[in-house]
Amino acid sequence: MNIKESIVLPMSMEEEYKNAGVDADSLDLETRIERLEFRNEKLHQYVDKLMEENFKLRKNNDELVKQITHQFRNKGVL
Repeated sequence: MNIKESIVLPMSMEEEYKNAGVDADSLDLETRIERLEFRNEKLHQYVDKLMEENFKLRKNNDELVKQITHQFRNKGVL
């Protein structure tokens, strides 16, 4: 056995599907759908997290504006 015979090249996806007797298009579509559903779920979680953070920052900003306004009113500037 020489070196070229001992090297096993991996099969392409089409070859694996043919050997498995599975329709490549349907399996590929199922895989894509699963991945897209997973990505969609993660993106929704990330958007929810950003919305919470945005709400907290807006609330903090409103409190700071009230404090600054109150300080200026006490000094007679406003």
